[in-house]
Amino acid sequence: MNRRMTIYVLILYGLMAVVAFWSLGRMFEARAAARKAAADLAECNRYAEVIERLRVQPTVAAERERMNAEITGPIEKAARSAGIAADRLARISPEPAQRVGESAYKEKPTRFFLKNVTLQQVISMVYGLTESNEGLNLKSVRLAALSRDVPGGTWSAELVLAYLIYDPQRSSLKEGGM
Repeated sequence: MNRRMTIYVLILYGLMAVVAFWSLGRMFEARAAARKAAADLAECNRYAEVIERLRVQPTVAAERERMNAEITGPIEKAARSAGIAADRLARISPEPAQRVGESAYKEKPTRFFLKNVTLQQVISMVYGLTESNEGLNLKSVRLAALSRDVPGGTWSAELVLAYLIYDPQRSSLKEGGM
């Protein structure tokens, strides 16, 4: 019986070793899963921060076409902050909105002219407009040097700013047979 008991004890130790190794493997798997969960949580927190930052930014597209005063006001304010006198802002003319390809968006450009301004003033004004929360983007700039008789290196500038309007195309009711 002594030999039988030794075999039982060896089998018992073997089973305990198998259970110990299996438990150790499960512990390492659980530790790896916990690390992955912590990394996922950190990533979710980063996304939440980005969402919160984007929530306070202006919308990418307006829901409606803005009134002329809603465009001319920010342009005049940016001109004043860039040191451009009101008489140097020659004209602000909104243009008709145009569909952007086959998308659900229209682009509404506004053209304005500046005369006798420095390049620094133009750049300061454009920067102020594009960095504001108005959703305006610079579409084009055309500069023309004034005559050499004008002191101070002044220019005339034609700028086009645009913003997007969300306006999905309407499908016709005839397609559905109604």
